[in-house]
Amino acid sequence: MAAAVRAAGCLPALRGAPAGRLWSRKLYLNTCPAASTLALKTVLSNGPLSSPGTRDNRHFSSLSHVLQTHCWISSPSNSVCQQYRPYSFFTKLTADELWKGALAETGAGARKGRGKRTKKKKRKDLNRGQVIGEGHSGFLWPGLNVPLMRDGAVQTIAQRSKEEQEKVKADMIQQREEWDRRRKMKVKRERGWSGSTWGGVSLGPPDPGPNGETYEDFDTRILEVRNVFNMTAKEGRKRSVRVLVAVGNGRGAAGFAIGKATERMDAFRKAKNRAVHYLHYIERYEGHTIFHDISLTFKRTHLKMKKQPRGYGLRCHRAIITICRLIGIRDMYAKVSGSLNMLNLTRGLFHGLARQETHQQLADKKSLHVVEFRDECGPLPIVAASPRGGLRKDPEPEDDVPDVKLDWEEVKAAQGMKRSVWSGLKRAAT
Repeated sequence: MAAAVRAAGCLPALRGAPAGRLWSRKLYLNTCPAASTLALKTVLSNGPLSSPGTRDNRHFSSLSHVLQTHCWISSPSNSVCQQYRPYSFFTKLTADELWKGALAETGAGARKGRGKRTKKKKRKDLNRGQVIGEGHSGFLWPGLNVPLMRDGAVQTIAQRSKEEQEKVKADMIQQREEWDRRRKMKVKRERGWSGSTWGGVSLGPPDPGPNGETYEDFDTRILEVRNVFNMTAKEGRKRSVRVLVAVGNGRGAAGFAIGKATERMDAFRKAKNRAVHYLHYIERYEGHTIFHDISLTFKRTHLKMKKQPRGYGLRCHRAIITICRLIGIRDMYAKVSGSLNMLNLTRGLFHGLARQETHQQLADKKSLHVVEFRDECGPLPIVAASPRGGLRKDPEPEDDVPDVKLDWEEVKAAQGMKRSVWSGLKRAAT
């Protein structure tokens, strides 16, 4: 009825309309969310709808007759007109959330440790190579893809020619192909202890410090690279890389540290920069060897180190050779027995070298001269150090039972009793 009442104001204009004319009108209702359409059919009657001098009751009666016979009122619709905005899956989520879904970093499979042996997808920087304001049409926007000022005047918006735009696109494609080629190209690194392991590979000097200090005279060597796992409640089996490195300058200053990260290169960087903060100063005898023989046990690892003359070289475990070169020790013999755990081996080596007693410390402790016998000097001793305070007058007391731990293998070798393990082998007659 509300539509009919609103149509009443239009009917006086229809009274003088000729026959056969199609009239249509859209009526919008303020009370309803949707609009109802009032369509007037073709009026086939030859006369007007009503005469000019009719009363109100006759007017409304003829109006109701017309609405019943010649009008069609549509039912209200539930559709609501809203402003359209280009919302999509890519505009609602952030870049980090989109990359997380593309790289499959989370999910049921990742939480359960699935897909560990598949090739891992890497995140790409999609903004690399893009120029702000550069599009397919080749417009030149001052301040974005062209300079704002030129010859002292502000440039106006212009457009490249078709040939120039094709050349720009070709250069961009060539540059991206070059980036892909460099990314896929394998960098030939320095060979370590063997061709397939990271042990012994040099990482170069540590990164400069926050105050500008540099460590150009230091070198970093990898001792061990291991994949470690941590089982968590939400993410399951999480994999990370643990790296053990040693740094040194070849003049007595050396240290070691562990770096752990998800990516291998991040673990290298962490370990290298952390090791320079835990340096030890190792005393060296005449700059080439240790002061005395050292025998120690660190957990299950047993280490025996012997002082050697010049030209002997390093005859040790390969990790000990690497660490000794970083320290500056060039002549030493070492034997490792028991556990060969790399971390315990490194900690035990630094523990023993940092606590060795120099000749001067021994002379001050005993208040006696420290002498050394060398093969080139025969039976004549060489004074290596003298006490600073003064010599003691009474002789040093000797223990009734010397507390010395002897190695039976060394004793047999010194007395000539050590034979080859193959000496008693009986060979079959041929």
